[in-house]
Amino acid sequence: MVNEVLTTFLRHLKAISRAALLVIFTAALSWALTLVQPARAQELPSLNIDGNNITVSGLSSGGFMAVQMHLAFSNRIQGVGVVAGGPFYCAVDNLTRALTICMRPNPIAGPMGVPNGRILAGMAQSFSNQGKTDPISNLRDDSVYLFSGVMDETVYTPVVDATKTFYKALGIPNRKIKYIKNIPAGHGFITPDWGEECSLSHSPFINDCDYDQAGDILRHLLGKLNPPASSLTGQFVEFNQDKFVHNPNAHGMAKKGYVYVPQACANGEPCRLHIALHGCKQSYEAISNEYYTHTGYNQWADSNNIVVLYPQAHRMRLKNPNGCWDWWGYTNDEYAFKTGIQTSAIMKMVDKLSGV
Repeated sequence: MVNEVLTTFLRHLKAISRAALLVIFTAALSWALTLVQPARAQELPSLNIDGNNITVSGLSSGGFMAVQMHLAFSNRIQGVGVVAGGPFYCAVDNLTRALTICMRPNPIAGPMGVPNGRILAGMAQSFSNQGKTDPISNLRDDSVYLFSGVMDETVYTPVVDATKTFYKALGIPNRKIKYIKNIPAGHGFITPDWGEECSLSHSPFINDCDYDQAGDILRHLLGKLNPPASSLTGQFVEFNQDKFVHNPNAHGMAKKGYVYVPQACANGEPCRLHIALHGCKQSYEAISNEYYTHTGYNQWADSNNIVVLYPQAHRMRLKNPNGCWDWWGYTNDEYAFKTGIQTSAIMKMVDKLSGV
């Protein structure tokens, strides 16, 4: 009889323990997901952000777009990180030029076969004189980070070389330009411990090369920073991009964008803003949340009061099948300027975040 009672008691105890463990596990999982999953369709918050001290970076088409944002809004954007991206207005409005000279130039063709950074700098100065971009003189105190992978067969190193020439021609001194091109990386954003094998150029185009690219970009653009957080305190906010551009899908932009807000920034502390632009085939609709959760920006942002804005591009079957940012004119002729559909939409997001 005693044995039967004891057996029954132990059976109930195990059941209770399993139930308790399930409750604990479910609660822990729910808490963890709040840190990695965006809340649905929230309003983009207005935070205590200095809207005139912004930095921007991007990979591939995002790198080209980062340069466009830097030139167009140099009154407010103070530094740029370009990973496998070329100089401003490289493609003009010609897709063939974009796919050849501005991505895979042929040195055998001579000077006309590669981007000419000095000529493009002269064009940028002319556009600035016309008021299409902010004054070029704003750039001279800015920091520029450049990267080209040794194994990148999508955007060749001479294209990124031209980006360096372009910025130097506009008056940025060598000491303000950091150019990394000795890592055997394929076409992708580089991390210390996550992603594809370093030399590959495969989706999600995030490569494990034992190199903290996000940290190197932010340190070069912003100066000395605290070490990255080991765990995140903030949250990802999903917001509607149609608040900033009418019918976003028709203009190569997704309906939803994302922003990482550290807890300190949500609490009203002064924070800085960094815009992180994905490359082609890297939007949420292509690789889910991998770009905005695995590139490494958020860990640095969390410990240094930096809000990270992740705008999202959209695939268009004929004009933009790979979901790239517009750097060759598929939206309109103003794509590279302050009045560009995508450039102005992103800056409206910045205005909302900074309460302008």
